[in-house]
Amino acid sequence: MIIAVFRRRLRDGATFEEFIEAWEADKGFGVPARVFNAISVDDPREVLSVGFVDIPAEALGGQSARVSEQEAVRHSRIDEVIESTVLHAYYDLRTEHDFSSVPTGIPLASPASLLAGLGSLAD
Repeated sequence: MIIAVFRRRLRDGATFEEFIEAWEADKGFGVPARVFNAISVDDPREVLSVGFVDIPAEALGGQSARVSEQEAVRHSRIDEVIESTVLHAYYDLRTEHDFSSVPTGIPLASPASLLAGLGSLAD
């Protein structure tokens, strides 16, 4: 599973709603994928996007190439409402932990995982 992280700064006067309108994909990626978007509690112009894409790390390059054309269109729209992307990185997910009460490691493929319904982790 790949985690994609983007930290962006909205242009002066741009709203989060305008960002989401520009950001939303026109087509799906063809693999299980979920993305969360959040606004910084300290700076309403800072937007964090964290995506979970159910592909192995070694498939990232091929998957990126497969959706590159549609993503170029989408990112040109995003550029109209953001002034910068401070962070753009991909990570290979290795662990999940629950710190709600007694700290507990959660097996990624278990029903207890927050990602349990996403693709191969649920198999």
